[in-house]
Amino acid sequence: MNQQPLFQVKDLKKYFQSGKVVTKAVDGVTFDIYPGEVVGVVGESGCGKTTCGRTVIGLYDKDGGEVLYKGKDVHRLRGAEYSAYCREVQTIFQDPYASLDSRNDVCTLIAEGLDIHKLVSSKAERLEKVKELMAKVGLHASGLHRYPHEFSGGMRQRIGIARALAVDPKFLLCDEPISALDVSIQAQIINLLMDLRETEGLTYLMISHDLSMVKHVSDRIIVMYLGKIVESCPAEELYEQPAHPYTKALISAIPIADPEVERSRQRIILTGQVPSPSNKPKGCAFAGRCQYVTERCRQEEPELREVAPGHLAACHLYNR
Repeated sequence: MNQQPLFQVKDLKKYFQSGKVVTKAVDGVTFDIYPGEVVGVVGESGCGKTTCGRTVIGLYDKDGGEVLYKGKDVHRLRGAEYSAYCREVQTIFQDPYASLDSRNDVCTLIAEGLDIHKLVSSKAERLEKVKELMAKVGLHASGLHRYPHEFSGGMRQRIGIARALAVDPKFLLCDEPISALDVSIQAQIINLLMDLRETEGLTYLMISHDLSMVKHVSDRIIVMYLGKIVESCPAEELYEQPAHPYTKALISAIPIADPEVERSRQRIILTGQVPSPSNKPKGCAFAGRCQYVTERCRQEEPELREVAPGHLAACHLYNR
């Protein structure tokens, strides 16, 4: 891409320590996010994808590396620069039951950002802005003075989205935005987010374990395993030509609607245990579960390298 990245993530590290045990949740991650792009981050539970997203935007302090937003270090922003950054970068959390303060009504929840950043000058303007935001996400204004417990999960997530949109952001971190919702309404929330991407000119970092959803919405996908990126490429290419053995196994687990195709395809069953992020093995972290493992895999950690134009993978199969 010719344009400058919105976010530049360089060798990012985030560790958690409990006593003498150090858990390397994010261990040297590098990628860019461009304006208007949807970047999906996928992997099993515990792979570090949520920690990565939260460290990228500054919700967690980093332990190494660098994150630049429009060329400025996210973790060093202070004062007016930090306030402006907080307006432009917002989060939609996984659990709409926990992310909304049950003591506040919908109007107060949505208007929180308006109040903090002093974006309205009167109560009347504040009320009209909240009504506009509710309409934008498919909520009726009659719910203005109701409380979160009076809404369904899908409606609560819409409230969370309206709250994020209130400050006119440029970037949204979507942290498993549909995993806590009923299957029947997951598609509605995803379609809403995709519509808002077009109408509001938003950029997304979409974190999920749902590979079929990520394929549907993402321009580019990053696959993480045990705190590291093992593959990264355009979404369609990842599903048509996966390079890393771990990615191939993940994709083989996605159900296909065609019964004949589903019966005839080969499912890759992973054996072995996921190593502990606090006690990573020497060499490739996936070696103990990989059907192509060699002695080199057990001794030498593979680098993330380009295996095709725009397609990166960390595997010795492509590094001979």
